[in-house]
Amino acid sequence: MKKFLTLSMLTALVLVGCNKAAAPTTTTPAADGTTTTTTAPADNGVVADAPKECPNMSSVVVKSEETGTVNVVATNSWYVEQTPDKGTFYFTNYTFDPQSAWGHTYTDTDAMAYFSVATKDKKAVANGVWDASKKDDNNKLSDTSISSKKTSRGLIGDKKKVEITYFGSDYVCGDVSIDDGYGSITGKFIAKYHKWTSSL
Repeated sequence: MKKFLTLSMLTALVLVGCNKAAAPTTTTPAADGTTTTTTAPADNGVVADAPKECPNMSSVVVKSEETGTVNVVATNSWYVEQTPDKGTFYFTNYTFDPQSAWGHTYTDTDAMAYFSVATKDKKAVANGVWDASKKDDNNKLSDTSISSKKTSRGLIGDKKKVEITYFGSDYVCGDVSIDDGYGSITGKFIAKYHKWTSSL
């Protein structure tokens, strides 16, 4: 009887795992000829264990001529620390591997936005503001770009600001406002924290 119950429970778990539906991706055409691409995760993008200083969902919107409008959810929002004083935020509409940011083969609808934050005095990144218009500031914002199958576009100019409101070993949260008139990355985020490790 015990063997039968154990076998029944294992079979049920396997069937539940196999029946889990893949996250649907929707592409919506807009009047101006661009499209909006949204990938809905199984959890609807809600972070159940969000720290109180963080939103429980990301509301980052990426826009460019090549990608159209892409709504990025928390599941696809990451902060990858290269060293304590430098890290890169990644926002994608596909499943992202934080150990291999450039190991993805883009499909026609895939998009990635990213930017790096660092400190000139080499102190660890923490809560604070990174503002490109403040040239002499200790906090340096760089590598602001949007990538797709068609192209990788750097976002230029001084209209670039990132505020980190929570920095932990679980999540990094805040607000981004980057816009050069041709592309933009805007919204509040809760990004999963990952410490990159070298394979060498």
